Amino acid sequence: MDYRANCLLAIDTSTTHCAAAIFLSGKVFTSVKEMKKGQAELLFKVIDDALKKAKIEKTRIDLIVVGIGPGNFTGIRIGLAAAKGLSLSLKVPISGVNSFQASLYGQKEYKVAVIPARQNLYYLGTINGNYKTNLAKDGIAPQGFAHRPKGEKFIENMAILGADLKFSLSKPAPLYIKPADAQPHTEKISLIK
Repeated sequence: MDYRANCLLAIDTSTTHCAAAIFLSGKVFTSVKEMKKGQAELLFKVIDDALKKAKIEKTRIDLIVVGIGPGNFTGIRIGLAAAKGLSLSLKVPISGVNSFQASLYGQKEYKVAVIPARQNLYYLGTINGNYKTNLAKDGIAPQGFAHRPKGEKFIENMAILGADLKFSLSKPAPLYIKPADAQPHTEKISLIK
């Protein structure tokens, strides 16, 4: 199999983990810390752990892939900022892998993945880019779909998919399936002198 990169770094902070993987000549070395918050403080330690497991320096990296969601808004932004900073400092390209791709990669049973969202919503998506929002009855996840694998398998899938030439990668930008709930402030503010 031909690979897109000899040494790829995958990072993901889009859910309740901080994860990194090194794809090196067909092998994957992962480091995952399960956590609800604090990814910004721990991400570079997790990356360093993956580099140590692969026994390489970060200067060997020739591509970075980052999780673009859907997922936690702040987590996605943390991962993107870190990946963009590393991309600039190492002078290597950066691409995105979405949660549907990483959930479906390598498995043969399902064609559609389901990703939990807020307010009993679930995002449904395919490996090649068709997405939609689905309201789940009584907060129960829709059945008959691939579910997002836990941290280590998820980041491993991201790394292998990122290296696989058969798949197109995304721009390193957040994947928002529905518009933000927040509204811009419209009230005029007067300055008191």
